[in-house]
Amino acid sequence: MRYDVLLADADGTLFDFHAGERAALASALTAFALPVDDAIAALYSRVNLGHWKKLERGETTQERLKVERFADFLGELARMGIHSETVSAQALADRFVTELGGQHVPMRGAQAFLERVSVRMPVYLITNGIARVQRSRFENSDLRRYFRDLLISEELGHFKPDPFMLLEALRRADVTDKRRAVLLGDSVTADIGAARNAGVDSILFTDGAPAPENSGATYIAPTLEAAAELVLTQ
Repeated sequence: MRYDVLLADADGTLFDFHAGERAALASALTAFALPVDDAIAALYSRVNLGHWKKLERGETTQERLKVERFADFLGELARMGIHSETVSAQALADRFVTELGGQHVPMRGAQAFLERVSVRMPVYLITNGIARVQRSRFENSDLRRYFRDLLISEELGHFKPDPFMLLEALRRADVTDKRRAVLLGDSVTADIGAARNAGVDSILFTDGAPAPENSGATYIAPTLEAAAELVLTQ
C-alpha cells in the first residue's frame, strides 16, 4: 500500500452539504416568514457558490462572506418581487449558521468508505468553512469517530487551494514524505488545487458525474467505493 494518510474534504465528498444546506435554509427562511421552494433554494446556492469562489480567489474574507452572501440573496429576492424590509442580512445569516450547525447528512457510502480506510490509516478532515458551523456539524456526526483530526480554514486562517491545511495535517500525522499522502475531494479548484500546491496525490470524487477535462487530479473516482480501492491499493 502506497499511502499512509488520507486527507479528506468534507462537503460534497463525505457529507451531503446540499441536503443540509437546503434544510437549514428552509428553517431560516421560514423563521423570517420568507418563502422557500426549489427555485429559491437554487438561487441561494448560486449566490453562495459565487461568494465561496471569490474566497478561493482571495477576493473576499470569510467574515464578509458570512453576511454578504445573504445581502446579495435578499437583493435577488427583492428583484423577484419578494420584499423583506424587516429582515436584515445579518439576522438571516446568524439564523442560517445556527440551523446549518445541526446538519450532518453523510454522502451515500461515506460510512462504509471510512470504516474501510480508517482501520488502515489515519483520516484527517480538511474543510473550508465557518468554524462554528463545521465544529457543530462534525463533532455531532456519527462519522466523527473515524477522523483523527479536523482542520478548518477559519481556525487556521488559510483556505484551500492554499496548501497550508494539507501540510499542517501531514505535520500532525508525522508524515514527512508527501508521496505517502493522498487527498480526496470533489472540487477541482479548492481540493485538487490544494493537493497540487502541496505536492501530494489527489483523487477527484465525482459522485457519478463525468469528470472534467484537465482536472489535474492524480485519479478519478465516481463513487466512494472506487475511491477506497484507490486509497488502499495504489
